[in-house]
Amino acid sequence: MKGKKITAALFAACIIGNAAAYGSDNVFPHSITASAETIDSGEFGGSFSWELDDAGILKINGSGEILDWSWVNDRRVYGHCRIKDVIIGEGIKKLGYVDYSPYGLENITLLDPECVFCETPDNTDPTGSDIISNVRYTGVIHGYKDSAAQTYAEKHGFKFKEIEVTAVRIKGDVNGDGEFSVSDLLLFQKWLLAIPDTELADRKSADLCEDDHLDVFDLCLMRKALLEKEKDLTA
Repeated sequence: MKGKKITAALFAACIIGNAAAYGSDNVFPHSITASAETIDSGEFGGSFSWELDDAGILKINGSGEILDWSWVNDRRVYGHCRIKDVIIGEGIKKLGYVDYSPYGLENITLLDPECVFCETPDNTDPTGSDIISNVRYTGVIHGYKDSAAQTYAEKHGFKFKEIEVTAVRIKGDVNGDGEFSVSDLLLFQKWLLAIPDTELADRKSADLCEDDHLDVFDLCLMRKALLEKEKDLTA
């Protein structure tokens, strides 16, 4: 551990200069772990971001409620390729009503077990309601066992696939999207700076020094790991 911190210290200056729930113990659907290249990204709703890859996988991250699905009409999102899978990140607790039937989605993954789909245009809380929206979805809903996603899928008669919990953890994957990337580095950096509303989906994965303490040394090792990963990809 001491050696790791010494190595991390060598990267501290550049990192600090740039700085001026259930974790990753899961077997995710293929759509999350697919190897694909990001082709575009952006922000919407003030506190949410999206990332699209060339396999037609759209990842949406943030914290709070998405009542307006403005991204479904964003030409930057749908202008490159047909969206096949949508992954709603941990921290998003509520999705406003929208009839996504015409979009041809094959998979919708909810990484927050409490995230619910609103059933009516007024976006009232659907919990305990007998109302069923007019969505006619033919794809698969992915979520955790006994989650709101499972309740929603069974209520509508949609196909449901459980995200299985295992002993697997991806080092550095602090946002819990199933891969270690620069987005994890930026999120962890914001968390260390105590930026409001910044949460880590898997704190343990950030402990690269393996000392049960999260600090700038872990951030530096994360930066080093990303540089090595990029070097391997370009070799």
